[in-house]
Amino acid sequence: MIGRASALAALLLAGASATHAGSYRLDDSLTHTVPANVQMQWRPFVRGERDSGMEAWVRVNVRIDTREWVGRPGQVYLVLDRDDTSAIEAEWTTEGRLLPGRIQSGERTLVYSGTLTTATLEDQFVMRLRSLSDWRGNTRRLNFHFEFDTP
Repeated sequence: MIGRASALAALLLAGASATHAGSYRLDDSLTHTVPANVQMQWRPFVRGERDSGMEAWVRVNVRIDTREWVGRPGQVYLVLDRDDTSAIEAEWTTEGRLLPGRIQSGERTLVYSGTLTTATLEDQFVMRLRSLSDWRGNTRRLNFHFEFDTP
């Protein structure tokens, strides 16, 4: 009887720790851009390029709530949602807490790997946004978020 109870307890503990394995959207509601609104500008024409397109520069103050995951190993990804308008490419540098990188609409890319040791991940991105000349409209929301993958 004790052997069965021990085995059942071990299975329950294993099941409890496995419930956190997977991919989870992180709370990045305190992340914001500076300036809040940015105007896309035509990129300079380069001889031989078919489509110079448009670009803008923006600073992104990243603040991700990770307190639920402190002590857990895993990877944090930046996800750039695809929408119905022109595809966006974003490329950024960081101050060093997160990884610099590049992403296109509909993709996700690694920005952190390791054990989360603090209740927040904070950094500042200097981000260049680029699109082709098929950019439509006067305003567009940059839709990105962060996800945490844990084994």
